[in-house]
Amino acid sequence: MQPPGSAAGLPPEVERAVATLERELADTPFAAPTADRLAELGLDDRRAAAAARAGRLLRVAPGVVLPSGADELAASWLADLPQPFTAAQARQRLGTTRRVLLPLLTHLDRARLTRRLPDDRREVRRR
Repeated sequence: MQPPGSAAGLPPEVERAVATLERELADTPFAAPTADRLAELGLDDRRAAAAARAGRLLRVAPGVVLPSGADELAASWLADLPQPFTAAQARQRLGTTRRVLLPLLTHLDRARLTRRLPDDRREVRRR
């Protein structure tokens, strides 16, 4: 975590909001905050996008933010599943909701961490 006024160049209020989210998601990294929680923290789409550009959050869709590095962590956790796996298996393994899971899986596919198969199952790409 970078301190306020760091190289990330985020305004102090955004830095505080991101730090709060990091603490809240430390034990449940895929429990993305709701739109109401983001609003409480003052993280509208513009500020969340700025935090993502600064590498402080992973924004997988508008209104769906996770801790930085959550994509690599998700791929690691999903690698524990029998391959290929279903979205339901992924949702259960990550302890998240479909609202979060579907854009996260799309992000993982684009990042080439997973591969979507013709039957909609996925597999983790080995490195």
